[in-house]
Formats: sequence, structure tokens, C-alpha cells
Amino acid sequence: MRDGFVRAWYIFYYDLKKYYLKAPVLSWGILFPLTIVLVLGTGFGAYTYSRMIPVGFTIAVLFASTSIVHVAVAFEKMSGSINQLLFLPVKSWEVALAKILGGLLYGFIGAGLAGGIYYYLSHGLGFIHPLIYLYSLTIGSIVFSLITLLIVFWLDPVPAVAVLNIVRFTMLFLGGLLIPKPMIPPIIRPLVLFFPSVYVNDLFNYGLYNRYDYVDPYTSMIILLIYLFTLVFVAYRIMLRILKP
Repeated sequence: MRDGFVRAWYIFYYDLKKYYLKAPVLSWGILFPLTIVLVLGTGFGAYTYSRMIPVGFTIAVLFASTSIVHVAVAFEKMSGSINQLLFLPVKSWEVALAKILGGLLYGFIGAGLAGGIYYYLSHGLGFIHPLIYLYSLTIGSIVFSLITLLIVFWLDPVPAVAVLNIVRFTMLFLGGLLIPKPMIPPIIRPLVLFFPSVYVNDLFNYGLYNRYDYVDPYTSMIILLIYLFTLVFVAYRIMLRILKP
């Protein structure tokens, strides 16, 4: 088991050197979400900062964590280097762990940059429940990374881009983020609860301001864990079709 973690770390370190400054990662993982963060930050007159700041954190984590996982796997599939793992003593869970570590790191980077912007614009950030904020950041980054891992291993690189963007922008508009709860028609509000972004955002909201929009924090924490374990199982089964166990 220890050797497996060591191999996962070396794969993660390889990705760090080769993919983390690629143009698609920087544009979709950093520049695009930070643009939305700035737009939301300068729109405090339209919505209160207690509404916009948690949304900005969720968007930053969503796009940062999904972008690096997508680029790392897609580039390896296009170059054929993913097939080289078939001839190495590497197991599927080690590859998955390495990619998730990348998504987790980028999720923290995205949240850190968003936090810096909001700290400057709002003249300070208060963390009422810092552990719940950290839980949301960590589990949210992992869940978003697993969703991406599932998509990019299941599909070829080109259709994977389209499907990933559909998932991300659906979360953006129907996942409890850009459209406030009162503006969502009651008939489709149950659909919002299908997306993990709503639970990540509610936990950010609670961690920062002791409030939530859709689901109480402890239920949100449990639901995110259910998402995490379900996605781990599904992604692992898909990866077994490509990599040897």
C-alpha cells in the first residue's frame, strides 16, 4: 500500500511539471473563474457580498479542479502515454489518486486566488466556521475532480471537452450558483439538488456567514460524502477497462 502511494505521488509530480502551466489549464482553470469572481465582486451593489462571495469560491474551485484533471488525462490519451501505464507496475487507483491530488491542489489555488480578490474588495473575510469551509473546499475539489475523471476516461478527448463544459455550465446556472433561489421556478428547484455544487456552495456559505440557501450544512456534508464514494466506485470501474488492476 505504501508503495502505491509513492507511485501515485510520482505520477502527481510528473503531472505538476508537465501539465499545470498548459494554456487550457490556465485559461479555463484560473483566468475564466477569476473573471467571474471579479464580475461578481464588482456587482456587490446588485447582490450582497454574503451571497456572491460563496458563489465565487464555488466557481473558482469547480473550474480549477476540473480543468487540471481534464488536461492531464486528455493530453496523455491523445499522446498515447496513458497506454504506457499498461506496461508499468501501476494500478488504477494509483493513477486516479494522482489525478485527484492535482485537482485538489488546483482547487486550493483557485480558492486562494478568489479569496485574495474578495479580501481586497470587501476589506476582509470572516470565517465563522473555518473547518466547514475547509471541508467544503477539500471534498468539493475531490468530487469535481472525480466527475472530470469519469468523463475523460469514459469518452475520447474531443467529446469529453463538450460533455465537461455542459456539466460545468449546467452547474453554473442550475446548480445553485449564478441564479439565486428566488429566481428559480419552484417546479425545477428539486433539480438543483441533483448537482453537488449546491452543497459545496451552501457549505462555503455556512462556513463564511453561518447561513445556507438550500440544505443545512450537516446534511450537505453527508450528501457530498455519498457523491464522493459513489464517484470513486464508478470512476474506478471505468478506469479498470483501460488500465490493468
